[in-house]
Amino acid sequence: MRIIVFVLTLFGLLVACNIKPDLAKLKSIRFKPPARKETAKDFVRKINGVKRESIFRRNLNEAKTALDRTGQGYKFKGTVQMALIFAASGAVIGIVAGNIMLAAVLAVGLYFLPLWTTQLSVFTYNKFVNEELETALSMITTSYNRHNDIIKAVQENLDNINKPVHEVFKVFLANVNFTNPNITSEIEQMKPKLDNTLFWKWCDALILCQSDHTLKSTLVPIVNKFSDLKAQQQENETYMLLPLREAVTMILLVISVVPLLYLINKEWFSYLVGTFWGQMSMTVSAIVILASINKAIRLSKPIEYKI
Repeated sequence: MRIIVFVLTLFGLLVACNIKPDLAKLKSIRFKPPARKETAKDFVRKINGVKRESIFRRNLNEAKTALDRTGQGYKFKGTVQMALIFAASGAVIGIVAGNIMLAAVLAVGLYFLPLWTTQLSVFTYNKFVNEELETALSMITTSYNRHNDIIKAVQENLDNINKPVHEVFKVFLANVNFTNPNITSEIEQMKPKLDNTLFWKWCDALILCQSDHTLKSTLVPIVNKFSDLKAQQQENETYMLLPLREAVTMILLVISVVPLLYLINKEWFSYLVGTFWGQMSMTVSAIVILASINKAIRLSKPIEYKI
Protein backbone atom coordinates (compact mmCIF):
# COMPACT_ATOMS: atom_id res chain seq x y z
CA MET A 1 0.00 0.00 0.00
CA ARG A 2 2.81 2.40 0.90
CA ILE A 3 4.50 1.68 -2.43
CA ILE A 4 1.32 2.61 -4.32
CA VAL A 5 0.99 5.87 -2.35
CA PHE A 6 4.65 6.68 -3.07
CA VAL A 7 4.23 6.06 -6.82
CA LEU A 8 1.06 8.21 -6.99
CA THR A 9 2.74 11.03 -5.04
CA LEU A 10 5.78 10.96 -7.33
CA PHE A 11 3.54 11.00 -10.40
CA GLY A 12 1.60 13.99 -8.99
CA LEU A 13 4.82 15.95 -8.37
CA LEU A 14 5.96 15.34 -11.95
CA VAL A 15 2.61 16.60 -13.31
CA ALA A 16 2.61 19.64 -10.99
CA CYS A 17 6.14 20.61 -12.10
CA ASN A 18 5.20 20.04 -15.75
CA ILE A 19 7.99 17.49 -16.18
CA LYS A 20 7.41 15.23 -19.16
CA PRO A 21 9.59 12.29 -20.15
CA ASP A 22 11.39 12.47 -23.50
CA LEU A 23 9.79 9.51 -25.30
CA ALA A 24 12.30 9.63 -28.15
CA LYS A 25 15.21 9.15 -25.74
CA LEU A 26 13.36 6.43 -23.85
CA LYS A 27 12.78 4.50 -27.07
CA SER A 28 16.46 4.81 -27.99
CA ILE A 29 17.48 3.25 -24.69
CA ARG A 30 17.70 -0.50 -25.04
CA PHE A 31 18.49 -2.92 -22.31
CA LYS A 32 21.62 -4.88 -23.01
CA PRO A 33 21.98 -7.99 -20.86
CA PRO A 34 25.46 -8.54 -19.42
CA ALA A 35 27.66 -10.65 -21.65
CA ARG A 36 27.89 -14.27 -20.54
CA LYS A 37 31.39 -15.19 -19.44
CA GLU A 38 32.93 -17.73 -21.80
CA THR A 39 33.83 -21.01 -20.08
CA ALA A 40 36.59 -23.43 -21.05
CA LYS A 41 33.94 -25.80 -22.45
CA ASP A 42 32.53 -22.98 -24.62
CA PHE A 43 36.06 -22.21 -25.88
CA VAL A 44 36.63 -25.86 -26.87
CA ARG A 45 33.25 -25.93 -28.64
CA LYS A 46 34.17 -22.78 -30.57
CA ILE A 47 37.50 -24.28 -31.70
CA ASN A 48 35.82 -27.52 -32.81
CA GLY A 49 33.01 -25.63 -34.53
CA VAL A 50 30.35 -27.22 -32.29
CA LYS A 51 27.30 -25.15 -31.42
CA ARG A 52 25.97 -25.00 -27.88
CA GLU A 53 23.01 -27.40 -27.59
CA SER A 54 19.84 -26.96 -25.57
CA ILE A 55 19.32 -29.29 -22.62
CA PHE A 56 16.61 -31.15 -24.56
CA ARG A 57 18.79 -31.75 -27.62
CA ARG A 58 21.85 -32.64 -25.52
CA ASN A 59 20.02 -35.29 -23.50
CA LEU A 60 18.42 -36.77 -26.62
CA ASN A 61 21.81 -37.00 -28.35
CA GLU A 62 23.48 -38.53 -25.29
CA ALA A 63 20.71 -41.13 -24.97
CA LYS A 64 20.97 -42.00 -28.67
CA THR A 65 24.75 -42.29 -28.42
CA ALA A 66 24.41 -44.56 -25.39
CA LEU A 67 21.99 -46.87 -27.20
CA ASP A 68 24.14 -46.94 -30.34
CA ARG A 69 27.23 -47.84 -28.32
CA THR A 70 25.41 -50.73 -26.64
CA GLY A 71 24.06 -52.04 -29.94
CA GLN A 72 20.50 -51.07 -29.01
CA GLY A 73 19.94 -48.13 -31.34
CA TYR A 74 16.59 -49.62 -32.35
CA LYS A 75 15.29 -48.79 -28.85
CA PHE A 76 15.74 -45.03 -29.27
CA LYS A 77 12.25 -44.48 -30.69
CA GLY A 78 10.71 -46.43 -27.80
CA THR A 79 12.79 -44.42 -25.31
CA VAL A 80 11.49 -41.13 -26.75
CA GLN A 81 7.91 -42.45 -26.61
CA MET A 82 8.44 -43.46 -22.98
CA ALA A 83 9.79 -39.97 -22.23
CA LEU A 84 6.63 -38.41 -23.68
CA ILE A 85 4.46 -40.75 -21.58
CA PHE A 86 6.40 -39.76 -18.46
CA ALA A 87 5.97 -36.08 -19.35
CA ALA A 88 2.20 -36.52 -19.70
CA SER A 89 2.10 -38.41 -16.38
CA GLY A 90 3.97 -35.59 -14.64
CA ALA A 91 1.51 -33.03 -15.99
CA VAL A 92 -1.45 -35.14 -14.82
CA ILE A 93 0.04 -35.53 -11.32
CA GLY A 94 0.48 -31.77 -11.00
CA ILE A 95 -3.05 -31.03 -12.27
CA VAL A 96 -4.62 -33.61 -9.94
CA ALA A 97 -2.70 -32.02 -7.05
CA GLY A 98 -4.17 -28.65 -8.07
CA ASN A 99 -0.74 -27.14 -8.73
CA ILE A 100 -0.36 -25.91 -12.31
CA MET A 101 3.21 -24.70 -11.72
CA LEU A 102 4.22 -28.13 -10.41
CA ALA A 103 2.47 -29.76 -13.39
CA ALA A 104 4.68 -27.84 -15.82
CA VAL A 105 7.86 -28.67 -13.90
CA LEU A 106 7.02 -32.38 -13.57
CA ALA A 107 6.10 -32.59 -17.24
CA VAL A 108 9.54 -31.29 -18.23
CA GLY A 109 11.46 -33.13 -15.50
CA LEU A 110 9.90 -36.57 -15.93
CA TYR A 111 10.44 -36.29 -19.68
CA PHE A 112 14.18 -36.57 -19.01
CA LEU A 113 13.91 -39.56 -16.64
CA PRO A 114 14.01 -42.34 -19.31
CA LEU A 115 16.82 -40.49 -21.11
CA TRP A 116 18.88 -40.30 -17.91
CA THR A 117 18.27 -44.00 -17.19
CA THR A 118 19.47 -44.86 -20.69
CA GLN A 119 22.68 -42.89 -20.18
CA LEU A 120 23.41 -44.75 -16.93
CA SER A 121 22.84 -48.13 -18.60
CA VAL A 122 26.05 -47.69 -20.63
CA PHE A 123 28.22 -48.30 -17.56
CA THR A 124 26.47 -51.59 -16.70
CA TYR A 125 26.50 -52.73 -20.33
CA ASN A 126 30.21 -51.97 -20.85
CA LYS A 127 31.07 -53.81 -17.66
CA PHE A 128 29.07 -56.84 -18.85
CA VAL A 129 30.66 -56.78 -22.33
CA ASN A 130 34.17 -56.57 -20.85
CA GLU A 131 33.51 -59.67 -18.75
CA GLU A 132 32.08 -61.62 -21.69
CA LEU A 133 34.92 -60.52 -23.97
CA GLU A 134 37.54 -61.55 -21.44
CA THR A 135 36.01 -65.04 -21.19
CA ALA A 136 35.45 -65.46 -24.94
CA LEU A 137 38.84 -64.17 -26.08
CA SER A 138 40.62 -66.20 -23.42
CA MET A 139 39.00 -69.46 -24.62
CA ILE A 140 39.50 -68.69 -28.32
CA THR A 141 43.12 -67.61 -27.80
CA THR A 142 43.92 -70.79 -25.86
CA SER A 143 42.45 -72.95 -28.63
CA TYR A 144 44.18 -70.92 -31.35
CA ASN A 145 47.57 -71.25 -29.65
CA ARG A 146 47.04 -75.01 -29.61
CA HIS A 147 46.43 -75.62 -33.34
CA ASN A 148 46.95 -72.29 -35.22
CA ASP A 149 43.46 -72.41 -36.77
CA ILE A 150 41.17 -69.48 -35.85
CA ILE A 151 38.13 -71.06 -37.55
CA LYS A 152 38.49 -74.24 -35.51
CA ALA A 153 39.18 -72.22 -32.35
CA VAL A 154 35.93 -70.25 -32.76
CA GLN A 155 33.92 -73.40 -33.58
CA GLU A 156 35.18 -75.16 -30.45
CA ASN A 157 34.12 -72.35 -28.11
CA LEU A 158 31.11 -70.75 -29.81
CA ASP A 159 28.56 -72.62 -27.68
CA ASN A 160 30.24 -71.37 -24.49
CA ILE A 161 30.14 -67.69 -25.50
CA ASN A 162 27.23 -65.49 -24.41
CA LYS A 163 25.54 -62.55 -26.14
CA PRO A 164 26.43 -60.03 -27.49
CA VAL A 165 29.90 -61.49 -28.14
CA HIS A 166 28.35 -64.75 -29.36
CA GLU A 167 26.54 -63.00 -32.23
CA VAL A 168 29.75 -61.32 -33.43
CA PHE A 169 31.70 -64.58 -33.70
CA LYS A 170 28.70 -66.45 -35.08
CA VAL A 171 28.45 -64.00 -38.00
CA PHE A 172 32.23 -64.16 -38.49
CA LEU A 173 32.12 -67.96 -38.70
CA ALA A 174 29.15 -67.98 -41.09
CA ASN A 175 30.77 -65.44 -43.41
CA VAL A 176 34.06 -67.34 -43.58
CA ASN A 177 32.34 -70.68 -44.23
CA PHE A 178 29.71 -69.58 -46.73
CA THR A 179 30.44 -66.08 -48.09
CA ASN A 180 34.05 -64.93 -47.96
CA PRO A 181 36.87 -67.39 -47.17
CA ASN A 182 39.34 -64.51 -46.71
CA ILE A 183 39.91 -64.69 -42.94
CA THR A 184 41.85 -61.42 -42.74
CA SER A 185 39.06 -59.52 -44.47
CA GLU A 186 36.41 -61.02 -42.18
CA ILE A 187 38.41 -60.14 -39.06
CA GLU A 188 38.50 -56.55 -40.31
CA GLN A 189 34.72 -56.69 -40.78
CA MET A 190 34.25 -58.14 -37.28
CA LYS A 191 36.46 -55.56 -35.53
CA PRO A 192 34.08 -52.53 -35.43
CA LYS A 193 31.08 -54.58 -34.26
CA LEU A 194 32.11 -54.19 -30.62
CA ASP A 195 33.07 -50.78 -29.21
CA ASN A 196 36.02 -52.02 -27.17
CA THR A 197 39.65 -50.90 -27.53
CA LEU A 198 41.11 -54.20 -26.32
CA PHE A 199 38.96 -56.16 -28.75
CA TRP A 200 40.26 -53.97 -31.59
CA LYS A 201 43.86 -54.63 -30.51
CA TRP A 202 43.16 -58.37 -30.33
CA CYS A 203 41.73 -58.31 -33.87
CA ASP A 204 44.77 -56.40 -35.17
CA ALA A 205 47.12 -58.92 -33.57
CA LEU A 206 45.04 -61.81 -34.95
CA ILE A 207 45.31 -60.36 -38.47
CA LEU A 208 49.12 -60.30 -38.16
CA CYS A 209 49.04 -63.90 -36.95
CA GLN A 210 47.43 -65.03 -40.22
CA SER A 211 50.66 -64.26 -42.07
CA ASP A 212 53.06 -65.12 -39.24
CA HIS A 213 51.92 -67.71 -36.66
CA THR A 214 54.89 -66.93 -34.41
CA LEU A 215 53.12 -63.69 -33.46
CA LYS A 216 50.35 -65.58 -31.68
CA SER A 217 52.21 -65.01 -28.41
CA THR A 218 51.02 -61.37 -28.55
CA LEU A 219 47.38 -62.41 -28.09
CA VAL A 220 47.65 -63.58 -24.48
CA PRO A 221 49.02 -60.26 -23.07
CA ILE A 222 46.14 -58.40 -24.73
CA VAL A 223 43.58 -60.73 -23.12
CA ASN A 224 45.30 -60.33 -19.75
CA LYS A 225 44.75 -56.56 -19.93
CA PHE A 226 41.04 -57.18 -19.32
CA SER A 227 41.94 -58.12 -15.74
CA ASP A 228 43.80 -54.82 -15.30
CA LEU A 229 40.83 -52.94 -16.73
CA LYS A 230 38.41 -54.72 -14.37
CA ALA A 231 40.60 -53.90 -11.36
CA GLN A 232 40.70 -50.19 -12.28
CA GLN A 233 36.94 -50.05 -12.83
CA GLN A 234 36.18 -51.74 -9.50
CA GLU A 235 38.56 -49.38 -7.72
CA ASN A 236 36.86 -46.28 -9.11
CA GLU A 237 33.25 -47.52 -9.28
CA THR A 238 32.46 -46.28 -5.77
CA TYR A 239 33.82 -42.80 -6.48
CA MET A 240 32.05 -42.55 -9.85
CA LEU A 241 28.61 -43.32 -8.42
CA LEU A 242 29.09 -41.32 -5.21
CA PRO A 243 27.49 -38.05 -6.53
CA LEU A 244 24.38 -39.94 -7.67
CA ARG A 245 24.04 -41.83 -4.39
CA GLU A 246 24.33 -38.66 -2.34
CA ALA A 247 21.82 -36.87 -4.58
CA VAL A 248 19.30 -39.71 -4.32
CA THR A 249 19.66 -39.78 -0.52
CA MET A 250 19.01 -36.04 -0.20
CA ILE A 251 16.09 -36.21 -2.66
CA LEU A 252 14.41 -38.98 -0.67
CA LEU A 253 14.79 -36.92 2.50
CA VAL A 254 13.21 -33.87 0.84
CA ILE A 255 10.30 -35.84 -0.65
CA SER A 256 9.62 -37.61 2.66
CA VAL A 257 8.85 -34.21 4.25
CA VAL A 258 5.48 -34.02 2.43
CA PRO A 259 3.89 -37.24 3.83
CA LEU A 260 5.49 -36.59 7.23
CA LEU A 261 3.89 -33.15 7.30
CA TYR A 262 0.52 -34.74 6.54
CA LEU A 263 0.92 -37.15 9.46
CA ILE A 264 2.29 -34.59 11.94
CA ASN A 265 0.17 -31.52 11.22
CA LYS A 266 -2.60 -31.60 8.61
CA GLU A 267 -3.12 -27.85 8.88
CA TRP A 268 0.47 -27.19 7.78
CA PHE A 269 0.02 -29.75 5.00
CA SER A 270 -3.09 -27.90 3.77
CA TYR A 271 -1.07 -24.65 3.67
CA LEU A 272 1.63 -26.43 1.67
CA VAL A 273 -0.67 -27.84 -1.01
CA GLY A 274 -3.51 -25.33 -0.89
CA THR A 275 -1.88 -21.88 -0.80
CA PHE A 276 0.04 -20.05 -3.51
CA TRP A 277 3.28 -19.80 -1.55
CA GLY A 278 3.04 -23.44 -0.48
CA GLN A 279 2.60 -24.53 -4.09
CA MET A 280 5.43 -22.24 -5.13
CA SER A 281 7.77 -23.84 -2.57
CA MET A 282 6.87 -27.32 -3.85
CA THR A 283 7.53 -26.19 -7.43
CA VAL A 284 10.93 -24.72 -6.53
CA SER A 285 11.81 -27.92 -4.64
CA ALA A 286 10.88 -30.00 -7.70
CA ILE A 287 13.10 -27.82 -9.92
CA VAL A 288 16.05 -28.20 -7.52
CA ILE A 289 15.52 -31.98 -7.31
CA LEU A 290 15.45 -32.44 -11.08
CA ALA A 291 18.46 -30.17 -11.60
CA SER A 292 20.35 -32.15 -8.93
CA ILE A 293 19.57 -35.46 -10.66
CA ASN A 294 20.76 -34.09 -14.00
CA LYS A 295 24.02 -32.81 -12.51
CA ALA A 296 24.62 -36.00 -10.50
CA ILE A 297 24.18 -38.20 -13.58
CA ARG A 298 26.63 -36.07 -15.57
CA LEU A 299 29.18 -36.41 -12.73
CA SER A 300 28.58 -40.17 -12.40
CA LYS A 301 29.55 -41.11 -15.94
CA PRO A 302 32.13 -43.91 -15.97
CA ILE A 303 35.77 -43.29 -16.76
CA GLU A 304 36.90 -45.04 -19.94
CA TYR A 305 40.41 -46.38 -19.59
CA LYS A 306 42.73 -46.82 -22.55
CA ILE A 307 45.06 -49.71 -21.75
